[in-house]
Amino acid sequence: MIFLEFHNSAVEDLLLTRFSSAKAGSKFEKIDHTVADFDRILYRIHNPEKDKSKLLVSLLVNFFDELKEYDVEGLLRREYGPYILDEPYPGYSVTLCFDLQNVPDNYEAVARHVAMLKRNCFAAVFEPFFLLQALADEPIISKRAVIHYSPDEAM
Repeated sequence: MIFLEFHNSAVEDLLLTRFSSAKAGSKFEKIDHTVADFDRILYRIHNPEKDKSKLLVSLLVNFFDELKEYDVEGLLRREYGPYILDEPYPGYSVTLCFDLQNVPDNYEAVARHVAMLKRNCFAAVFEPFFLLQALADEPIISKRAVIHYSPDEAM
């Protein structure tokens, strides 16, 4: 059964476990989990080489280059600011980095927000069109965003 949620529960659960363990002073452990979302998007939760005190969350979106046309990188910087790496982990579209020695007090909210990473990538397409619609005196129907979601699908 597929649960369609606006966030990825598996990612949230993995992060909550790691963040709460770190807050409790537990020993840092190696992690390398790949979580496949229902729509061919992959999350990888892992440590950088030889540093268990850091936690990386990498996301692979096959159509990320198309999302760049809608300033997905600007939106992600706005949403994930200090956590986003300038260069994603090789083979991924975006990577966030967390220092387990300095887990924020609101780590539950952070985990939920990170679990919405895919959702926030999609938001880059919708935000400018919502703004255009709000600012328009009359309905706008000439401008369309087309994202090639998979080889056989577009939206």
